[in-house]
Amino acid sequence: MNILPTGIEEQIKRVDRQRSLYIGISTGLLAVWSFYRLIWTLYLAMTFGWFFGSMAFSLVLWGVVGTVAGLTSYGFLTRYSRGS
Repeated sequence: MNILPTGIEEQIKRVDRQRSLYIGISTGLLAVWSFYRLIWTLYLAMTFGWFFGSMAFSLVLWGVVGTVAGLTSYGFLTRYSRGS
């Protein structure tokens, strides 16, 4: 099953194998951090009430950042695991 489009996958294949490991780990950590921020934002919203502008912006922002970082991490780590 292929999650990434073919054009993006071809661009990832051009990156050095060792560098793809570094990029994959760092974007994976960013995805975990954004998931933590989403949970924290939901906790604050349930505890103190919804502040529509700031809460909605924060939820959308960290959701998009986490999704993109997760897909990037998946792409680079699968490139590293497949080898040269």
